[in-house]
Amino acid sequence: MRDGWVETNLGEIADVIGGGTPSTTIPEYWDGKIVWLTPTEITSQDGKVVSDSIRKITDLGFKNSGAQLLPKDSVILTSRASVGYVALAGQDLCTNQGFQSLIPKQSVQPKFLMFWIQQNRSEFESRSAGSTFKEISKSNVKSIKLNLPPLSEQKRIVDLISSIDSYIEALQQQLESTKKSRKAVLRELLTAGGTGWEESTLGDLISHSIGGIWGEEQGGAEVDVPVYRQTEFSDSGILTTPAEAIRSVSKSQLKNRTLQEGDILIQKSAGTPNLPGRVVSVPNLNGEVATFSNFLNLLRPDTLKCIPRLAFLIFWDKHQDGRAFQYQRGTNIKNLNLPSYLLETILIPSAPDQKRIVELISTFDDFLAHTNHSISLFENLRSGLLSDLLSGNHEIPSTYEKLMSAI
Repeated sequence: MRDGWVETNLGEIADVIGGGTPSTTIPEYWDGKIVWLTPTEITSQDGKVVSDSIRKITDLGFKNSGAQLLPKDSVILTSRASVGYVALAGQDLCTNQGFQSLIPKQSVQPKFLMFWIQQNRSEFESRSAGSTFKEISKSNVKSIKLNLPPLSEQKRIVDLISSIDSYIEALQQQLESTKKSRKAVLRELLTAGGTGWEESTLGDLISHSIGGIWGEEQGGAEVDVPVYRQTEFSDSGILTTPAEAIRSVSKSQLKNRTLQEGDILIQKSAGTPNLPGRVVSVPNLNGEVATFSNFLNLLRPDTLKCIPRLAFLIFWDKHQDGRAFQYQRGTNIKNLNLPSYLLETILIPSAPDQKRIVELISTFDDFLAHTNHSISLFENLRSGLLSDLLSGNHEIPSTYEKLMSAI
């Protein structure tokens, strides 16, 4: 360990504070002005500054909740179910009992402490216990050891990692902006109309439609094959490969359900209302013989009527526009009435316009793929750099502070 670094534990450099929840049956405790956080709000904002909450409590609710007020710059730490997620308090606030948050003492910078916990989340997870859900106790949090650099070096580490975070955030904002633009442009292109456009239905785009299968345990039937599920659906609209599940099916079941490049998989059932109707396009599987689960349906585009990629874009746009929602049935599990949905009216562009639309949207998709790749690279750089800096094996020279001040 380098000079100036000290071996310590979290209990020595921060006060560890739990949370509490007012009675949900007393209306006077709720809809106040005190920010009151739950773990799900932090897992979605890991490493961010948090200043607001979905629900707020009143002064009376706070006094009767067991919660404690955490001052601005406290490190909010989830301790239950999703363990080890952190955020920085942007103002005075409190939490429910799913936290063991830290109020840093003078020896540690709040943001440094947050970065350290992010990098060592596995330590918190390994110390958690419980049968219904995992939880780490206050005493276990306090006992976790760390090597702490001097405040001046903490600051340099924070400045460097924060600059990378700022660039990643800028890329993410660019990504979201491009997604919105792509969605708007696609909607306009698909509804523009023109010479040679024909009014038709979603079903007219499809030459082959069949439901999926789940099969049996491996070795239970004639053929063991990868079975793609909704867990392999991606936000990009491309099926994620390889499939995690390997199942055994009969040759007759597989015959009309073997996936081909350009096929569309549509989700038929889900516990969440906005998921039925979402689609992915099947990429080149490089000779892999694979099928799909019974929660999905195969839609094979009719190449005589439509470019397969455009068929996918039409289905994707319909789901994004919320048109699939009115064809859902059920209470707990939402099921898509696919036969009725396939009767949904659409406009099929002329052949030249189909090509133009696909090419234009491809420019958006290429940019999104490039931006996602850049984000992944910088996230890996951040993780590797932070690991090296926290180990004490690498030092940021003091001249870095002068450079950051100049910037």
